Parts: sequence; C-alpha cells; structure tokens
Amino acid sequence: MSTTYKYLSRLIAVLIMLVVMGCDEEKQGPEDFFDNDGFKIELEADKALGHGQYVLKSESGQEIALKVHVESPSALTSFKIKKTKNLSPDPSFGTNGEMTVNASGNFFSYDFSYNTLSSDVDQLVGFSFEAVNASGAKEVSDLNMQVTLSPRDNIPQRKWNLTSILQLTDGNKEVINDCEKDNAILFNQDGTLTYLYGTDTATGSCQFDGFNLYDKWNLSEDQKTFTISYQGLFNPATTIDTYQVRSLTTDELKLELTVDLTVLGLGVETFLYTYKAGPK
Repeated sequence: MSTTYKYLSRLIAVLIMLVVMGCDEEKQGPEDFFDNDGFKIELEADKALGHGQYVLKSESGQEIALKVHVESPSALTSFKIKKTKNLSPDPSFGTNGEMTVNASGNFFSYDFSYNTLSSDVDQLVGFSFEAVNASGAKEVSDLNMQVTLSPRDNIPQRKWNLTSILQLTDGNKEVINDCEKDNAILFNQDGTLTYLYGTDTATGSCQFDGFNLYDKWNLSEDQKTFTISYQGLFNPATTIDTYQVRSLTTDELKLELTVDLTVLGLGVETFLYTYKAGPK
C-alpha cells in the first residue's frame, strides 16, 4: 500500500505542476498583445457585416474625422493613405491619390480627416491605410465611404416650386395667390438665380410680376440665413431680403421673412415661404 501511495503522490504532484505551467503559458505578455502575426490597423468606424472592411456614411461638403490605430511587433517605417474612386486612384487626394504620413514606433495613432466632395456623391469611394514595419511586413485596412448629396449641395440641382405663403402674424393665414402657385426658383451653382413666374402671370394679383429683377442668392455657412437680392425694374438700387431658414432638406425649403409694411399702412409682418423640390 505504501508503494502504491508513493506513486500516486508523485503522479498527483506531476499533474499539479503541469496545470501550473499551463496557466503560466496562458498569461499574456507584451508579445501576446497583438492579433495573429502581431500587426494590425484599426479604425474607429463601423465594420461592414460579413466583411473585414470599415464603412462610413457622410454627406457632400461634410468633414469626417476618425482615429486610426496601428500596432506592430517591430517599429513602423512607413504609413500611407490612398484614396480611390470607382477603384481607380483619385488625383484630387494627396499626390496622385496617395498621402504619406510620418510614423514610427510599435504603437502609432493618427487623426484622419477628410472633407467630402460633391464629386464623391454616389461614387465608389475608398481609402486604404497601409503600414510597413522594420521586418518588411505590410498591413492594410480599408474604409469604404457612402457619400450622399447634402441639402446645401442639392439646392442648385433642383427646381424649387412655391407651394405656400403663410402670414405668421395673422394666425398662420395662407395668403398665396392662385397665380403664384406655378412660381418657382432656380438657384444656380454660381450664386445667381432665375425666378420663374409660370404661365399664370402679369394679370390680377400677379400683374406686377417681373417688376423685381432677381439677382443672387446665398446660404450662410451655418445654414441659418438665406439671402436673395434683386433690383427694381425702375429702380437700379439693390435690395437684399434676409430670410431665416426654418427647414432645409433635399425635398423642402422653408424660409421666414419679416418685412416692414408701415409705408403701405400695414404693420411689421412675418411670412413663411415653403418651396418643394422638383426636377430641374
């Protein structure tokens, strides 16, 4: 019995030692921090389902900003960002579609920023982040962008049909005339505008159509004010109407204007003009 007990004790001791050694091997040291071969590039963005690529949605004219993190088992020697449009290098980015960033060390973070262009809209836009380390290994991470037209950039692309004029200082009373219901505005890309009076014009309530010669338009940077300038047919002085933007989407534009009508025996009135977007 004593011999059997001796062998059992030794066997148990060996098993305990193997378990302890196994636990020590499972502990993560610095060399275990990296995935796979220890080289990775991570972006602070969403990943496409079922793909290893990152995706980001944006509007034209919008600045995107995201963090890029690179980890490498040996020091970095190169870090490049490349932009493609429809799978071809985009020369509008960096030098022939490529930008080089100074990078060093095993851990590197970079603040990537990019202002989306109207030419990016509905195109296959991609960015690749490529790092090379001292061992000659290369790692690449891809970002696919989905860029849609912003309400601002959409303005010159549509015809804006006047659908309503509410007199806010009179209980939101609808005051659009029948002859105004076919009016529309074309806001041109160069800041000029064309006012379309439609076929029902120059008679009745619209007999003075064309007495104002509309000139230019502008939307403020913060998208809170909208100005329209014009000259009178018999008065070359320029008048600038400043509207407050109450709504701006790709389908609707609501502009609020306060006017002083005391010279006409009225008071200070506020009107809300509603335009709906249609084909240009």
